[in-house]
Amino acid sequence: MIKAHELNFDNGEYVFFNIDLFSSKNASEQPWYRADDTDERNAHARKAYEALMTVTLRKPTSDEYRAFSDQVKERALAMFPNFTYGEDEVNSFVGAFHDAVLLYALALNETLAANGSISDGANITQRMWNRTFEGITGNVSIDANGDRNADYSLLDLNPQTNKFEVVANYFGNKRQYEPADGKSIHWAGGRTGPPPDTPTCGFDGSKCPPDEPFPEYGIVIIVLGSVLLIVLIAVFFIYRHIKLEAELAEMNWRVRWDDILFSQPEKNRKLERQGSRLSLRKGSLPSDISGDTIAVHLNDASNRQLFTRTGYYKGAIIAIKPLNRPNITINKPMLLEIKKMKDLQNDHIVRFIGACIDPPNLCILTEYCPKGSLQDVLENDQIKLDWMFRYSIMQDIVRGMAYLQGTEVRSHGYLKSTNCVVDSRFVVKITDFGVTIT
Repeated sequence: MIKAHELNFDNGEYVFFNIDLFSSKNASEQPWYRADDTDERNAHARKAYEALMTVTLRKPTSDEYRAFSDQVKERALAMFPNFTYGEDEVNSFVGAFHDAVLLYALALNETLAANGSISDGANITQRMWNRTFEGITGNVSIDANGDRNADYSLLDLNPQTNKFEVVANYFGNKRQYEPADGKSIHWAGGRTGPPPDTPTCGFDGSKCPPDEPFPEYGIVIIVLGSVLLIVLIAVFFIYRHIKLEAELAEMNWRVRWDDILFSQPEKNRKLERQGSRLSLRKGSLPSDISGDTIAVHLNDASNRQLFTRTGYYKGAIIAIKPLNRPNITINKPMLLEIKKMKDLQNDHIVRFIGACIDPPNLCILTEYCPKGSLQDVLENDQIKLDWMFRYSIMQDIVRGMAYLQGTEVRSHGYLKSTNCVVDSRFVVKITDFGVTIT
């Protein structure tokens, strides 16, 4: 079993069976231990013996057999004073020899009772076959071939006591295997059941070829590849940082006040007629107007009140929102926030065009929405909003906020009806968010 341990055959994939019909008490309880061997080898043997099961003749447990064993020990001591059993038990073959003599006596008596001859060996032998009788070892059964149907015990190492114990018995006359009460087989390797018929790696290990050493060039390739990947990642982040710094330094959002064009009075009145309204007087619109066909009809300029200034920048009308402060200090957090605003592109978000930071003309420039704010529409009793148009307004606001919350801006903070404006296509857009310079 030491050799089995060295071959790793005690890993739970193998079970060894030992036939030990003449085992003594010490040999059956701790056969793995050798007092004249090293502790290390005894430990290896102890582990290996977990994969070993011993088959031995079953020892009778009746009171008659115990009394018979005691008598054998007493007579042996009386006849051979220098011999002692010590802790050893009477060998099972002593009881079997007793029953063999008893069987011969029974057959001989039957032969004599039938007027047979004591020298007729064949007749006496035939009377021994196919019979059952009660012997000192228990119920003795002889088959038709003259062989005894012996009883056997299966011994297994108990890891708790480090001793071999009977875990099952086989009764030859009944041809029946019976587990011992309160006992179970402890399988090696921590298994909870018997191992498979064939080990995982096969009996010769051919199904689990040894791992080949990884080639040195493979290690070099992996190291170089890892270094290259790290360098590329570092270059990417450095490039992105440099690009961001360049974009911030470029300040392409900055607009010179002189680049904004303001119309002549006649054109200004035209712009005013297109401008956003804080309120609309009653009676200036037809009574049958609805949200499906909204069109603003005003009788005179006094019905209009502009709340935002407009101008032209690069040929497009823009909304100009003045900043109520004497000057602006440009720093990196502000540049980053303005860049976030500049990058927002959505049909339901007012587009940030730029800002003018030339004192005293400090202002923010955004996309111009000529239909005014949502408050203008809601407070005008002359405009009847059907549910189709109401759903459209709500959907536009939800889409705009969903987009805004998915960007780096994250939240609005000042959402209200005056911060929802309507463009020329009656699409609601969200404005006034994100820029701290306001």
